[in-house]
Amino acid sequence: MVRLRISLTEEEKRGLLRIRVNKSFKAGSRITKRTLEVSKAFGIGVDEEKVFPVFRDFELDIEPGDVVYVTGESGSGKSVLLRALARELSRHKEFGGAIASWELEVRPGEILVHGVGRDASEAMKILSRVGLNEAYLFLRRYRELSEGQKYRYKLAKAFWSGKKTLIFDEFCSTLDRVTARIVAYLAQKFCRRNGRTLIAATSHEDLAYDLNPDLIVRKSFGPYVEVARLKPSPRPCSILERIRIESGGYQDYKILAPFHYIGRSAGYVRKIFRAVAQLDGRRELAGVIVYSHPYLDVSARSAAIQGLRDLRRILNRRAYAKLIDESFSRISRVIVHPKYRGIGVGTMLVRETLGKAGTAYVEALAVMARYNPFFEKAGMRRIEYESRSMEVIEKTLERLELLGVDPSLINSKTYLRRALAGMSRRRLREVADAVRRIAQAKLMSPKIIEGIERLEIDSMADALSRVRAKPEYFLWRNPELASPIERALKKRK
Repeated sequence: MVRLRISLTEEEKRGLLRIRVNKSFKAGSRITKRTLEVSKAFGIGVDEEKVFPVFRDFELDIEPGDVVYVTGESGSGKSVLLRALARELSRHKEFGGAIASWELEVRPGEILVHGVGRDASEAMKILSRVGLNEAYLFLRRYRELSEGQKYRYKLAKAFWSGKKTLIFDEFCSTLDRVTARIVAYLAQKFCRRNGRTLIAATSHEDLAYDLNPDLIVRKSFGPYVEVARLKPSPRPCSILERIRIESGGYQDYKILAPFHYIGRSAGYVRKIFRAVAQLDGRRELAGVIVYSHPYLDVSARSAAIQGLRDLRRILNRRAYAKLIDESFSRISRVIVHPKYRGIGVGTMLVRETLGKAGTAYVEALAVMARYNPFFEKAGMRRIEYESRSMEVIEKTLERLELLGVDPSLINSKTYLRRALAGMSRRRLREVADAVRRIAQAKLMSPKIIEGIERLEIDSMADALSRVRAKPEYFLWRNPELASPIERALKKRK
């Protein structure tokens, strides 16, 4: 039996809660031939009850918003303490209700984007905070995840529960120790930013740096407990401090390309850099950033740089293309290995390589940045703009709806193939004309456009399924390099 007593003091006005725990186990046995032999061998009473104390008048002061790290040997009583805390803290409104890891329910077939958030946008933001920020991951089922990804998803479920106190027993115990440290960092970071109380118990002693706790509870066998209150300050994940950025090659991109939702060619590559984790005497590829040559025309670029539209009108196509290529590099890929997501590797890759791109401007177009703003954290500027290609796509989708294609299902190739296969040749020709406009607006490959012109259903389905939301545009100006655009504008004055 666990007895708790709350001692209210002057500190209670600040929300401090003092919990007293007493817990002991009684051990006895029944009389059998074998138990009598043990009793005779050691001179102990076979039916004598023995009391083993686990906690004796143990008091713990917790404040709302604390991060508490409970550690110690297996079987020493950590779980007993956590269950006592769960019962008691759930009764106090200042702790906002408590949810424990043993109460979290996740269905094996649960699709991640359905499991958290009030809508898809909020779900993707929550999943991004725990490092599940990859388009195909949003669509996967819980049973399809790795152990590390499952643990991250449980964190997201706990964050979304609405409870303000999160309690985890056997915290990260089944994970490899690199992933465990990353998950510990993500958990305390979220809780501190959102005013949650976090209590995590594990027999592992290697999470103290990344949990960065306010309170450490070390439990030994018997009633012995050590408690230390610390004064933590914000700091990066310990794993991030072991990562270095260096020049890379196309092979690095190929290794990590399967972890990117686009995955195919990154365009006409200019430079590649990689993030390498140096852990336990070995090196592991943690991320890659690809700088490619720029697109010729980008609506947001013209909106961001005054006078660029005038140069586009005045210069011939070849001269303008040369000017843009000399002035801009485009970040075409930032890929972080799934194990290292959420700790700032993407931001680090961008921040430390912007000045190495070799051009006056660096730009990026990305949909994921809407849910994970790492470009802005790295120092790039978000530019609001009107997209001409998106206007073409929206008008074309309206036309396709009149022709019998449901715009809400265009990202399903199965639906598209079925819908297109049931159309007459004349109707299919009308659809192909509309789809070709989308393919041209999105600069799709000549192979796809040729397939559309031949009325190939697979080519049309492929083109339509690639339509995505308007990407965010980011721009960075290198103050150390002269701008060919600025020189060209001066000559025109």
